[in-house]
Amino acid sequence: MTNIEPFRARGLLARAAVVLVLAGVIYSLCRSTPDIQAGTEMGVVMNLPELVDGFTGKEQPVSESELHLLPGDTEFAKKDYVDFGGDHISGQIVLAGGEKRSIHRPEICLPAQGWNLKSGQAVPITLDNGKTLDVMKLSIARPVEVRAGEHKQLNSIFLYWFVGKDMTTPFHWMRLVHANWDRVVHNINHRWAYIVVSAPVLEGFTPQGKSEAETMKMLESFVAELAPEIMQPSVKLAGQEVTRDE
Repeated sequence: MTNIEPFRARGLLARAAVVLVLAGVIYSLCRSTPDIQAGTEMGVVMNLPELVDGFTGKEQPVSESELHLLPGDTEFAKKDYVDFGGDHISGQIVLAGGEKRSIHRPEICLPAQGWNLKSGQAVPITLDNGKTLDVMKLSIARPVEVRAGEHKQLNSIFLYWFVGKDMTTPFHWMRLVHANWDRVVHNINHRWAYIVVSAPVLEGFTPQGKSEAETMKMLESFVAELAPEIMQPSVKLAGQEVTRDE
C-alpha cells in the first residue's frame, strides 16, 4: 500500500506557503496605501433653531446609552419642541466622527428602546424653499401604562434622513455606497450625519390628541421649515440645491 503521509505533509506545507505569501501581499498593500484622512466637511449645521413652525425648542441632554454606545467624537444636537397647543416634537442631529459606527439605521436602536416597528417607507416632503426632500418614515408603537395595571398602545411617527457633505438620502445602503466610495477612491472619510424628527400620536390619550394623519401633517410642516435651516446650502436633494430663503 502506498504511504500517503509524505503527500499530506507536502500539501500542508504548500497551503501554509500560500497563506504566508497572501499575508505578505496584504501587508505590503496596507503599508503602501495612505492612511484614510478624516474629513472635516459636513452637510449639517450642528445647531437646532430655537423656533420652528410655531414650536419652541428646549435643549435636551444626550442619554447615557448614546454616550456609552457611540464613539467619543460623535456630536449631538437635541431639542424637545412644544407649541401653544401642547403638541410635542423631538428633533435630533447625530454627526459622525472618525469611526463609521457613529451612524446607523434607527431601526437598529429603536427596538432596544422598547419600540416595535410597524412599517417603514421613503416619503417626499416639500420644503419651504420649494425643494423636495425624501425622508424615511417609520410607524412605531409600544405599550405604555396609562394607569395602574392598565396598558395602552402608543403609536409614534419617526422621520429620518442621512446628510453627507453634498447630498442627502433616506436609505442607509445608499449612504454606505457613497461613504465607501469616498474612502476607497478619494481616501477620505467624510462626516455623515442623520437627522431625526418624531412625534407621538396622541389621539385617545389627550382630549385634543392628533390622529396619525394629523401628526404626519404636523411633522411635514415642521420639517419643511427646519431642513433648509440646518443643512448647508451646498447639499443637494436628488440633484437639486438646497438654498435658504432670502
